[in-house]
Amino acid sequence: MDISVNKMADDVYEVLLGDNRVEITASDLEHLHSQLSAILRPETVAEKENRHAEFLSKLVTANDSGIQSLLHLADHDDVVILLTCCEEDETLKKKIYGNMTDNAIKMFVEDMMFLMREGVPNYSLDEAMTRLIKTVEELIENETLTFETT
Repeated sequence: MDISVNKMADDVYEVLLGDNRVEITASDLEHLHSQLSAILRPETVAEKENRHAEFLSKLVTANDSGIQSLLHLADHDDVVILLTCCEEDETLKKKIYGNMTDNAIKMFVEDMMFLMREGVPNYSLDEAMTRLIKTVEELIENETLTFETT
């Protein structure tokens, strides 16, 4: 069977499966990619999950001014995803919320309730975590963010 994907417009793609044609959005295409990756390369998905878990556990030991810089520099939706991920980790949750103003907390909680009401899609989680990790690496490089040694 011939399978191909073509870009039709900024957010619209055409998927051809033999004689069948389906138009989908970039978000749908990312979702499909995530599902295919989980099926075809489960070890890669597991590696990403481990990298994300390590990142979150390390973030607990970050200095407060570094956390504040991360919150300031990171994309709003990435912070929403970060906060959603740390909902089960009381220590990390306290660390992040402790470095926000009351107004920021209120705004992010409202956005979490609206944007993440159905959970965080895997492809969004991976993209957000990749950007957050990159931002943290930059903050470490310029010595804005440091970690406590235990």
